[in-house]
Amino acid sequence: MKRTFKYIFALLISAVTFTSCDEDSISQIFGEGDTVAALKEALSIGAEAASNELGKEGGYLQDSLVRIAMPAEANAIFDVVNSLNKSDAGKVVLKALNIDDKLESTMTTLINRAAEDAAPKAVNVFKSAITNMSMNDGKNILFGANNAATSYLHDNTFSSLQSAFNPTISASLSNVSFGGYDANEAWEAVSNIYNKISDYKSSTAGTFAMGALKIADSNTYNKVNSIQAVNTNLADYVTGKALDGLFSKVANKELDIRTNAASRTSDLLKRVFGQLDEQ
Repeated sequence: MKRTFKYIFALLISAVTFTSCDEDSISQIFGEGDTVAALKEALSIGAEAASNELGKEGGYLQDSLVRIAMPAEANAIFDVVNSLNKSDAGKVVLKALNIDDKLESTMTTLINRAAEDAAPKAVNVFKSAITNMSMNDGKNILFGANNAATSYLHDNTFSSLQSAFNPTISASLSNVSFGGYDANEAWEAVSNIYNKISDYKSSTAGTFAMGALKIADSNTYNKVNSIQAVNTNLADYVTGKALDGLFSKVANKELDIRTNAASRTSDLLKRVFGQLDEQ
């Protein structure tokens, strides 16, 4: 009987000790949970603000910080076109190629408008990634750099976001139009410039014109001979650049919530991010 009592007493002591430790753990978990919840809320607010801001007409195109430039291969082609336009011998080549002189600006406008068209649809992709992300080191993120939560989101979700957002961008590249092209048609026209130049150089007239260009402007002649075929996947390229812009805007909103008490629009944000004001 005494042995049984001692056994039961030992169990009770163990239970009390365990419960005490468990309560401490639970308290820490709940505190960390608030921090993680606040970080997720801040990122969700940032994602919505970024999507709305960049989804407006000119949201990408007119913002120098997020404006999407053409891929390097296309830039190299238009560098050649612009160089050809600076000499009489080069203009002979351009006239023969029948290149749309507004194609460069049209292409830039179209890829940015495609990103603007897709941006509002990104918010659900972002929020899904934010909801599913785990921040075990929430306090380190809270007291980290001003873009620590955004950086965490970027590092852990960028690849999956690319896959999820790519179909939306692909649809937008077909939906938007400007200057008589949709984005895919304009990209095909850009890609065809390389083929036009290659075919022209091997023709009789092209051989003569290129010989004249070599004498008149050897630098441009060398550029013409060094350009590469365009192999960039436009949807992949625009998706990556569009997401870069969205993350940039999310980071701006995170900074605003961290540093501006008026931007903390819920009790949770006020309680958790208010800790930063005491540092």
